[in-house]
Amino acid sequence: MQRIKVKALIISLMAVTSVLLNACGKEVSDNSMEDIAMSEEAVSSNVVSEDKSSEDTDSTSTYETTLFDTSLVHMIDITISEVDWADLLENPTEKTKYEVDITIDGETVEDVSFATKGNTSLSSVATSDSDRYSFKINFGKYVDGQTYYGLDKLNLNNLYADATYMKDYLSYELFRKAGVESALCSYVWLTINGEDYGLYLAVEDISDSYLERTADGEGELYKPETEHLANMGNGGDMGREMPDGMKEGEKPKMPEEIQEGEEPKGMQDGERPEMHEGMPKGERPDGMQGGGPGEESNGADLVYTDDEISSYSDIFDNAETDVTEEDEQRVIAALKALSEGKDLEENLDTDEIISYFVVHNFVLNYDSYTGNMLHNYYLYENDGELSILPWDYNLSFGAFSGGGKDGETDATSLINTGIDSPLSGASEEDRPMWSWITSSEEYLQKYHEAFGTLIGEYFESGEFEKEIDALYEMLLPYIEKDPTAFYSAEEFTTAYETLKETCLLRAQSIRLQLDGELSTDSDEQDAESRVDASSISIKAMGVQNQDNRK
Repeated sequence: MQRIKVKALIISLMAVTSVLLNACGKEVSDNSMEDIAMSEEAVSSNVVSEDKSSEDTDSTSTYETTLFDTSLVHMIDITISEVDWADLLENPTEKTKYEVDITIDGETVEDVSFATKGNTSLSSVATSDSDRYSFKINFGKYVDGQTYYGLDKLNLNNLYADATYMKDYLSYELFRKAGVESALCSYVWLTINGEDYGLYLAVEDISDSYLERTADGEGELYKPETEHLANMGNGGDMGREMPDGMKEGEKPKMPEEIQEGEEPKGMQDGERPEMHEGMPKGERPDGMQGGGPGEESNGADLVYTDDEISSYSDIFDNAETDVTEEDEQRVIAALKALSEGKDLEENLDTDEIISYFVVHNFVLNYDSYTGNMLHNYYLYENDGELSILPWDYNLSFGAFSGGGKDGETDATSLINTGIDSPLSGASEEDRPMWSWITSSEEYLQKYHEAFGTLIGEYFESGEFEKEIDALYEMLLPYIEKDPTAFYSAEEFTTAYETLKETCLLRAQSIRLQLDGELSTDSDEQDAESRVDASSISIKAMGVQNQDNRK
């Protein structure tokens, strides 16, 4: 049932009250009008609390079963003034927050914040002939405590560099199947002022409502990122709001040795280091350090260095919750235990981290912790115990490579990547949150068992094929009519078929690895034993920096 807009109702009541009082020969006093205004505030607050807040719901936050019902494509309309919309289109990279109304599946929430978001994708779209931006919505920016069924913030992802439309969605689904807490997502058809704008992916923000929905409400949350990446503007496409003291659209100055838009030395546009081919295991290309191209990490690699809080600025400068010095010291103590390999069960949520790496290493996302771009993950700490949460998987399955040399990545090497050697451009000692698993026979066995469960129950059972086929059928009609799509319906169909085959071949390779018929270390694999993926085109699924718009 569509919610009556509260402001309009109150204004109407005020007008009727004024007429009635005047008809009775009474003037409307300032006090009377003030009482009515107070009533407006009370009614507005009450409607939001009853209809939109999680306080009056069952144990499951109701936005989980409304907006994030994945069985359909939801409808979202943004009502924004023509002046503000024109300003947004004229200055998209400023990330100005506009006050708008949003209608979700027929229910309207008024006075919410609406802004563009992203870094690499935002600048890429802004310099193109497309206006298909990603957006961030904050329901409580202008109305204190206002939510949509308990949801405080929402991301609308434009599906940049993803011809499959499914990489983020599929990755988050896999994490949930593996038992890892992850952001909820669903597909939405977006209209702006009633005009069709296109098919988007709605993604739950990892913020207060997420922490309330999951079992993580009592701990502290961080989004580690190296200073180098922050300066380069290479953060995840669904990043945080601007830091205090920084103007909208402003970012820190570039390091003098690297100009904006310039690729690190020795790398072609959009290219990443080759995976284990012609490079000793763990060795980095020339000029690359653990924190990203040309710079050391200050904690984003989760390496323990000392007990000084300032040594972990990549973590603590990117806190998502209000943390204290005591909170920060608990993180440092856990990292120290991790580095020493002591008391891991007391300092790590070992089961969840193992499950995280099972999925992460299946989808092969190098724009994250297992690559040299240390970002796109969350670190959660509760009572001294650390866990890692997933974020931003649109560049998985080889997309981060930009298609590789001459626009094509070696799909056979990619798909057969050893599950025990998932690092690219980094060494085991530089990634302790991963290497503790391979350093212990007990944990490595648990990792392999968890992999076997995921492969057997989801891919070998036929469930994956059933779900991806249904998803394709649901999305195709919307992509066919999408006025802003980066890819045509024909390209989407090819990408979907390619992604489906890629996942099945990846599962086949991992089964061979688990059964001992193919090495779990890429460097030790017999080429003849690898699964043949030469027919796979990584570029067909969409890659970074690909200009492939209709």
